Amino acid sequence: MTEQDPQPQTDYSEDGVDLTLIRWMLSLTPAERLQFLQRHVNAILAIQRLNAGQ
Repeated sequence: MTEQDPQPQTDYSEDGVDLTLIRWMLSLTPAERLQFLQRHVNAILAIQRLNAGQ
């Protein structure tokens, strides 16, 4: 017999925060988190450079 969680996990908090994204990010190692975030920062900077040329 397995123990059941007293409260099942939900996808959203009472105030609408997507808990699945938080759980996913916490499942990554610190190095993986930094890599993921750095890729997004680089993409944002590239978009800003492209928009600056307009």
